[in-house]
Amino acid sequence: MTALSRLEALPDWPARMTAPVAAAYMGISQNTFLTRFGAVGVKEGGNTLWARAQLDRIVADQFGLSLPGVAAGSGDAYADWKAQQG
Repeated sequence: MTALSRLEALPDWPARMTAPVAAAYMGISQNTFLTRFGAVGVKEGGNTLWARAQLDRIVADQFGLSLPGVAAGSGDAYADWKAQQG
């Protein structure tokens, strides 16, 4: 069973995701995901993880949507990364 087929059995996406899972969540290849968003992952031991909430903010920003409870300029890691992308 592959990682992606196991995801189909989940009632919801996990709060923290590895690159293959996060890429599937975003609907892009793992290579594309890492190229675009690799810098915003958080290292934990030998893993790099992305938060589902963080990915949701990226999508909301892409489509000009607002998310409840996320203030513009909140100073979070994603906002800092995005500002550096210029």
